[in-house]
Amino acid sequence: MRGLLSREVLTFGAVSVGTTLMDFAVFNLLISATSLSPVMSNTISYSAGVVASYLLNKSLTFRNRGRDNRGHEMGLFLIINVVGLAFNNGAIALVAREFGRSTLILDAGKLAAGVGTWALKFITFKRWVYPAARPAGVGI
Repeated sequence: MRGLLSREVLTFGAVSVGTTLMDFAVFNLLISATSLSPVMSNTISYSAGVVASYLLNKSLTFRNRGRDNRGHEMGLFLIINVVGLAFNNGAIALVAREFGRSTLILDAGKLAAGVGTWALKFITFKRWVYPAARPAGVGI
C-alpha cells in the first residue's frame, strides 16, 4: 500500500510538472503574442493543461483505478479543475490588478496558485475521480 501511494504521488508529481510547463508555455505565448487579458490567457492555458492532465493521470498515475462510468469520472475531474481554474484566475486577476501585467509577475502569481491547488487535486482525484476498486459485496 505504501509503495503504491509513493508511486502515485511521484507519478502525479511528474504529470503535474509536465502539464504545468505546458500550461506556462501557452500562457506566456498568449500574454506576449496576443492582446488577450491575463485571465483569458490563463483560462486557455489552464484548460490545455487540464486535457493533458486527464489523459496522463488516467493512463499513468491512476491506470488501474477509475470508474466504470467514464462520463461520471470525467465530470468529477472537470468539476475539480473548474474550482482550480477559478482559484487560479482569481490569483491572476489579483496579481494583474495589484502588480501589473509583467510576465514574470503574472507567472509568479500563477505558480503560487498552482502550488495551492496541487495537494487538493491529488487527494480529490485519488478519492473521487479514480477510486480504488471495491471488493464485490462491499457497500457503495
